[in-house]
Amino acid sequence: MDFTKTVQELQNLGSQVVRRGKRILKKQKKATKSNTLYKGFDYLVTTSKNNVQLEFVFGNADDYWQFVDQGVKGSGGFKGSGKMRGKGSPFSFKKQNIKKGVIKKWIANKPLKLRGADGKFIEKTKSNIDSAAFVIGRAIAQRGLTRTMFFSKPYEDILDRNWNKVLQAYSEDIDAELSKNIKD
Repeated sequence: MDFTKTVQELQNLGSQVVRRGKRILKKQKKATKSNTLYKGFDYLVTTSKNNVQLEFVFGNADDYWQFVDQGVKGSGGFKGSGKMRGKGSPFSFKKQNIKKGVIKKWIANKPLKLRGADGKFIEKTKSNIDSAAFVIGRAIAQRGLTRTMFFSKPYEDILDRNWNKVLQAYSEDIDAELSKNIKD
């Protein structure tokens, strides 16, 4: 079956979601040294004999894009001022994740400069990275990470607005296929 019109509508939908999602990422400054999530965020429309499919891909950020999108719940009980972030997120960061080295990998990939007790920039040595990972991990466990909704919000909004167009295109493709089969 030929899904020409359906493919066009799905490509339109996919490009709108990606464009709006990248705008949100840029606005909220969710960048790393390699900008993996921003560069890898895209869509694919695939067809087979009886099927058409829209898929969103996140490149090498497959293992963490959900945390950026949905945020991470904090446990609360933090010292100092500020609000608990990530409210409503299905994810939470446990203090034991600090020991697993998740934050150390993030620090190595993030364009971030460490400061010493005197406020001056310091070198990224193993000891300094370990200390920074502990402090950052503890803060995430207590406060959480803010939700960006860079994928969820555009996807829901654009799908709601364009779903009827996709159905109409699919209907037209089916009509064209039926007309072709009747003539044959």
